[in-house]
Amino acid sequence: MGQNGIMQRFRGSYSARIDDRGRLKIPARFLSVFETEYGREVFVTSLNGDHVILYPIRVWEEMESRIESHGSWDPDMDDFMNRLGFFGVESAIDSKGRILMPPELRRESRLQEEVRVFGKANHLVIWNAEFFRERELGEQYSKEKLHRIARILNGTPPLPGHEQ
Repeated sequence: MGQNGIMQRFRGSYSARIDDRGRLKIPARFLSVFETEYGREVFVTSLNGDHVILYPIRVWEEMESRIESHGSWDPDMDDFMNRLGFFGVESAIDSKGRILMPPELRRESRLQEEVRVFGKANHLVIWNAEFFRERELGEQYSKEKLHRIARILNGTPPLPGHEQ
């Protein structure tokens, strides 16, 4: 736990680099959260190969438990686990705060040199910085998306026809 017994979270985003050996240096703020809250064991994966998801192993194991309790009969859940398992590998952050990105996932997600590391509360997401700028920031954030998110955050039900 962080100061005052409050759990630290991964928040914000930071620029980082992948070195010539394929290692990502975890930004210092995020490394501090790993050390304080989770330890150095991680699960590295992706759903579709366009970016990397880095779960502290404890968070990943909690997700696995929820999936197991849901049952393996669900074809959507089975597909979800197959996709995460395709790229998935257990790893650890080294003593210098680096993690080796799996070569196949590094190639698929174009993680080379400049990357952007995003904190998502209990895990990290890593994008090729240029690809993220083009794909995610290249189009304006729609009013519909903003209204949907505002309704979720305010605890109001979605408008009819916008239940997604």
